[in-house]
Amino acid sequence: MTSTIVVLASAVLLGVGQQGKTAGDAADVLALEQKIEAAVVRGDVAFVSSVLSDDFRFVHGDGWTTGGKALMEDDKAAFLKRVADKEYAVHDLDGVKVEMHGDVAITYGRYVSLFVPRNRGANPGQLNSIWFERVYAKRDGRWMFLSHRTVHGPTPAPAGVDPSAAR
Repeated sequence: MTSTIVVLASAVLLGVGQQGKTAGDAADVLALEQKIEAAVVRGDVAFVSSVLSDDFRFVHGDGWTTGGKALMEDDKAAFLKRVADKEYAVHDLDGVKVEMHGDVAITYGRYVSLFVPRNRGANPGQLNSIWFERVYAKRDGRWMFLSHRTVHGPTPAPAGVDPSAAR
């Protein structure tokens, strides 16, 4: 009887410990995501490079979700060039959720982006509402950003602006 109670108590405590670890890891991933977005806007190539996996992929545009092609795809070098060129004046996360799978985390949600490429001419830039799924993995005790895919989501205008009101 005593050994049964000890085994049950151990199982409960182990489960509580795992939930605490999962909640802590989830918070760490969400905090990292915020730091990455801030670094992208600042043009902090060193930081962004330190958290991207060597096999990093970034799929732009959601055309692939309906049988079309992605707008473009960046590997680590191409994405770091965008960061160095400060192509993004704003990258504000909105309502991001995280799903934990041990040492793998999937985040999903939306960010508002002000895209300002160098070759924009007189154009002040483009404000976009971008829905995404991202994958992170813990490697050597550190969370690394592996993949971003733009996905099709609800399409309310960025910053709460109703485009139909401008007609």
